[in-house]
Amino acid sequence: MTNLFRGSLAIVGVLALAVAPLVSAAQSDAAGSNTVSIETVLAAVAKSSGKKFIVDPRVRGDVLLLQENPATLTYDGFLWLLQVHGFAAVDSGDYVRVVPDASARQFALPVADGDNFRQAEYVTRIIDVKHMPVAMLVPTLRPLLPQQAHLVAIPCINRLIMVDTFGNVQRIEKVIKSLDRGETYTPPKCSASEPASAPAQPAVKSGKD
Repeated sequence: MTNLFRGSLAIVGVLALAVAPLVSAAQSDAAGSNTVSIETVLAAVAKSSGKKFIVDPRVRGDVLLLQENPATLTYDGFLWLLQVHGFAAVDSGDYVRVVPDASARQFALPVADGDNFRQAEYVTRIIDVKHMPVAMLVPTLRPLLPQQAHLVAIPCINRLIMVDTFGNVQRIEKVIKSLDRGETYTPPKCSASEPASAPAQPAVKSGKD
């Protein structure tokens, strides 16, 4: 009986080893059939949207599109796809620069003074705070932001400058609104010898560059 039991275990083990590569190959084939190069996606979106792309040489690799044809990808979906893979699109009107997201804040991003922006579009936002010192908010909010985002306080006018995707800017504004309560805060006036802004929290390098 013991020998029979051991023999059964051996057969099961052999079958498991034989099936595992087949399952792995099937999964690989399924993924491979939906994997396309970022260049293919850019070409498809450029054709469907009519936009002209200038691509940073560091933007390369394959992306996984499940049940999605690059030719049917919307521009919003394209921006989300770039964000997931660590890239960003900076629209300057005639051309769209596609760069690593760590470089996005160094470009001429639109200053978002309204709500007519795409959720995954990188913007600059000036945020007014009325009831608490902005310097208190920077260390609280900075951990909620990705590495490539930027947040700095301007104490003498009690405002924040934030650079991130518009969707994340809206999220942070909701957090600030829930915290910014109580009596009106009057910030101290900046003198000529004092710095106008409080330094942002240092970001740990993400290694994407």
